[in-house]
Amino acid sequence: MAVKLVSQNDGLVAKGDFILVDLTGRVKDGEVFETTLRDVAEKEGIYDEGEVYEPRLVIVGEGWVLPEIDRTLEGMRVGDTKLVEVKNAFGEWKRENVKSFPLKEFLKNNIDPKPGMRVRIGGKLATIKRVGGGRVRVDMNHPYAGKTVVYEVIVKKRITDHDEKIRALIRRRMPKVPLEKTKINAEDTKKITIEIPKEIFFADGVQLVKFGLARDLKKYVGFEEIVFIERYSGELLGES
Repeated sequence: MAVKLVSQNDGLVAKGDFILVDLTGRVKDGEVFETTLRDVAEKEGIYDEGEVYEPRLVIVGEGWVLPEIDRTLEGMRVGDTKLVEVKNAFGEWKRENVKSFPLKEFLKNNIDPKPGMRVRIGGKLATIKRVGGGRVRVDMNHPYAGKTVVYEVIVKKRITDHDEKIRALIRRRMPKVPLEKTKINAEDTKKITIEIPKEIFFADGVQLVKFGLARDLKKYVGFEEIVFIERYSGELLGES
């Protein structure tokens, strides 16, 4: 007779677990503003061809999602779906963030302001609310400030394999690059070598991407040395 000891938490998502989740966020009783699902994005009119639509990697308890979602994930199982309500997810609405500026300042910057238009003022995003009397009234609060949002959370997969965790961390930092184009050597338990695909050699912020990935691999997998390789030859060097 085979006997197996089963943990009380067997199958339940716990703090520190690597999981893949699908998330869809909407303003309560309103529009969808974020989703990992392509069909939802297309249906709701928010599809962006520059985005990658796929389940998101979350290490439970690490603050990679809103605290309310993080807490909800603990105790869920693969395949479970839950709705999470978050109040003031984008901060409280503050009257002092509503300001008025001279119309001429916008015109000097070749902007013909109209209500609903989003502009950047002093490094901050703002929504134009009203134009009149030579003045432009803008709201510098987040568009969803003060509103309650609801997230649909679906646990798609729990990652336990060591190599799969490595690939998932790489994918999180380089979502637009197919993993098969990234060569990984992690035979040494303390050192990992990653050959970066040419597609991101000149991408904006690539050094920050590598730094972030190196920190992830050290903190969550335990590597002490992370080596990145970039190979330049042929067309990359202007050779025909």
